[in-house]
Amino acid sequence: MTHASPLAFGLPLFAGWFVLVAALPACQSKDEKKSGKIKVTVVVVLAAEDGSEIDPRLKQIADEVRKQSPQLKSFKLKSMTNRSLAEAEKSSFACPDGQKIDITVTHGADMDNRVGLAVVAPAQGEIVYRTVCGKFLPIVTRYQTKDRERLILAIRVQPCQGD
Repeated sequence: MTHASPLAFGLPLFAGWFVLVAALPACQSKDEKKSGKIKVTVVVVLAAEDGSEIDPRLKQIADEVRKQSPQLKSFKLKSMTNRSLAEAEKSSFACPDGQKIDITVTHGADMDNRVGLAVVAPAQGEIVYRTVCGKFLPIVTRYQTKDRERLILAIRVQPCQGD
């Protein structure tokens, strides 16, 4: 198990994910707010060394990822999934090739307006971190699909204090 901030395990917070925020609904239903559940959004992106097609919603993240991985040329949005999870609840999200990502909400928004998550992604150990509400944290995994595409995940949580 790894306990660290996102930057400690080499994952810069890319500004490009914030463009993706505009494409996703950020509001939570009144029932979700009353129940105290945390809305978790998982975006699955596939990047490949061949081709040059980049989903327009991913252009900025592609530019940032290619600074560290210039061999990645094409980026496509595979899926976006939202789930409402209670504190200590674990949920699995589908990834390509029958793989999955497991996410557990370790705690709701604290006094610093951060939510605790434990994430287990394909070909990664467990990552435990606190994240700000309303922003995506990108995780460039080591997993490659059978088509040799790199799996990139982006995770966002809601609600935040004051929402």
